[in-house]
Amino acid sequence: MVGAFSVVGPMHSWDQMKPRTVYEKAVQDFTETARRRARLNQHFRHASLAEFEMLMGLDDEVLKRYGLPRSMVERALIKVYETVVLNQQR
Repeated sequence: MVGAFSVVGPMHSWDQMKPRTVYEKAVQDFTETARRRARLNQHFRHASLAEFEMLMGLDDEVLKRYGLPRSMVERALIKVYETVVLNQQR
C-alpha cells in the first residue's frame, strides 16, 4: 500500500533530527494512522501482528522517508500494535 502515511514537514527537517527523535516521531505518526484505521475498520482492531503490519502498509518509501533502519521501524510498529490493538482488546 503505497502512500499509506502522511508526513508533516519538509523532508530535510528529518535529516537534522537525532535517530531517537525520528524513532519517536515515527511511533507518533504510526499511532495516529493506526488509530484512524481502527476507527474505520473493524478487522483492523482485531488483527494479528502480521495482518497489522500488512494493513499499515509499511513499504520502502516509508523507510526512506524516516531514514531509519527496517529493524527500528518494525520495533515502532510493534509498539504501536501493542498500544492500538492489544490495549483495545483488554
